[in-house]
Amino acid sequence: MSVDRTVVLLPGLGTSSAQTAAQKAALEGVAPVLIPDISFSETAPVILEDPALRVLAAISIARSDQVVIIGHGWGSMVALQIAATHGERVAALMLSTNARLETIVVRSIFHSILSILPATVVQQLGGRPADVVALLDRVRPVDFKPLAERVQAPALVVVGERDVANRGPSGVLAGSLPLGDLRVVPKAGPEWQVQQPHLIAQLLVEFVSSSS
Repeated sequence: MSVDRTVVLLPGLGTSSAQTAAQKAALEGVAPVLIPDISFSETAPVILEDPALRVLAAISIARSDQVVIIGHGWGSMVALQIAATHGERVAALMLSTNARLETIVVRSIFHSILSILPATVVQQLGGRPADVVALLDRVRPVDFKPLAERVQAPALVVVGERDVANRGPSGVLAGSLPLGDLRVVPKAGPEWQVQQPHLIAQLLVEFVSSSS
């Protein structure tokens, strides 16, 4: 079975080019795949609209009326921006959050405070672009709720059963999307998307088939 729309793959910050290529190869078995540039500048302010417009331009060049967007981490935030502001171009979304368990027990008060502030506020306080994007890459409720509530496309949020850090944020994201649903992948842990790229294609086909 295949998907009758172009798939736009938007990886998270920590996804390597080899991992992205593996995901693309798996997805190409079921649909045409685009991987637009969603990189950010180290010197300019972070504005989600910028990578979103680049994605929309790539979709137009590919002559696709509507697409299915798969986003992870930072890519999910860009996907939400597109779906919230240009919903007519989005047939469906498959998203995953990218929260990470803290490995450092003691952090500075400054960084502890920054970690709970919206990324836009951190930016206003003079946070570096890399720090702002790192916060967005975690796909936290404080950042995604204003966008998620405006998305009218069917959306599937996927999370690994053993991915403790993302179970909470994924549930909140799914509940914030008007047509959102949560899918827990059995026995899957953190980074299951890059470890088992074939599962992404399988879940995509099941999701698109059930929502069409």
